[in-house]
Amino acid sequence: MNKTLTETLTHYSKSDYYPFHMPGHKRNSPLFLSDAFSIDITEINGFDNLHHPEGLLKSRMEDAAKLYHADASYFLVNGSTCGILSAISAVANPGDTILIARNSHKSVYHAAYLRQLHLIYLYPESIPGCEINGGISPEKLKQQLIQSPEVKAVFLTSPTYEGIVSDITAIAKIVHLFQIPLIVDEAHGAHFGFCDAFPKSAITQGADLVIQSLHKTLPALTQTALLHQKGNLVSATRLKKFLSIYQTSSPSYLLMASIDHCLSILENQTNLIQDYADKLTTVRNELSTYHPISLEVINKNKETAVFNVDNSKLLLSCRTHFLSGKTLYEILQDTYHLQCEMYMGSYVLAMTSCMDTEEGFIRLLSAVKEINQTLELQNLPSVSNPPIQLQQFQLKTVLSLAESEQYPSIWVPLAEAQDKISADFIYLYPPGIPFVVPGECFSKAVLQQILWYQKQGFEILGIEKEKINIINL
Repeated sequence: MNKTLTETLTHYSKSDYYPFHMPGHKRNSPLFLSDAFSIDITEINGFDNLHHPEGLLKSRMEDAAKLYHADASYFLVNGSTCGILSAISAVANPGDTILIARNSHKSVYHAAYLRQLHLIYLYPESIPGCEINGGISPEKLKQQLIQSPEVKAVFLTSPTYEGIVSDITAIAKIVHLFQIPLIVDEAHGAHFGFCDAFPKSAITQGADLVIQSLHKTLPALTQTALLHQKGNLVSATRLKKFLSIYQTSSPSYLLMASIDHCLSILENQTNLIQDYADKLTTVRNELSTYHPISLEVINKNKETAVFNVDNSKLLLSCRTHFLSGKTLYEILQDTYHLQCEMYMGSYVLAMTSCMDTEEGFIRLLSAVKEINQTLELQNLPSVSNPPIQLQQFQLKTVLSLAESEQYPSIWVPLAEAQDKISADFIYLYPPGIPFVVPGECFSKAVLQQILWYQKQGFEILGIEKEKINIINL
């Protein structure tokens, strides 16, 4: 008999692996009930209904709005994904056009497919010599809106997976000049605004709809999130309608209790985020002194549109020396039992939260120091860095997402895919940002970089045994 998932999870929970990854509770939230079954109920009297809140849930969502300085906030138990689907559906009708940052999460493209929307892309700036995308340029955004009067809404991600924050205040002012709403995927920024060490939340900077994943950076169970609304550019009635469509009809009271628990922590432990920021300062200061494995420091820069940076993301860079991100990730995991969030070509992302322990940070610092000492004694071959971020290739769009679904497809070898139309999303997960979207043509450059990632040992979703699915026109 195969080992069950429960047995596997229980065994792992008792191991010494330390989580530098989501969820933000870091398996370390003793104030929450340990017996899940005891609070797993349905919509019985006295416990309100998420789809028609009139009592307890309504009052706690009002508390969330007050805490985050929103006009209204909504509990999400289907993750930020359902918030993104609902937000986009609320602002655009079938056939409409929206302007989105090209480095948006795949759920944005799914929303466009479901609502049969046309997409215009806004590309993030590059950071010279770095594998990480910069921010969204307000000036380029304005130029695109002038050129595209048909746009009904703007969607962008801030912070990015790596913590890059765009100038939301400037962007919101520009978007509102065209009397359309701004939606911000702030899934990685639920901790923003609670102390000056972190950026301010987009909901206080002019955005109309903001989606946050509590479980990414705060002590809440996986799949918990919030959607905030401010202003009157988006119909609250339409927003609630689509939330009732994309959220499960049987919302988990365990997940809602976890949201409530997280809110209570933020309300009552007012020094929690500041104390966390102080710990991070110490950790980052020490990591920045190491070499060859060092902390990737991204500075504010108008040219790269980096308006601010979320310092909770520890980017361990090996681009100036010997290792690939994958190799460093595996060393941290296998040798030191430190499980990081993700790796890319030349860096590893260690996600932190206010629930990280002193012991966890000490283990990370000790591991990086020891790895550095070992590498300095070796003479390993260098690894070529990828030439450019995949999501920055501006590919020719032949069909919309909805149109691409109407045609038959065939599988062809990668070498034969150039100038062919993709039938699938091609992406790494995490972070879930498509390199290629259905309906786009494969260019020589994007195929070369896909091959580069394959050679480095990355698993690329949407590719099957060296073959790519193309539309058979």
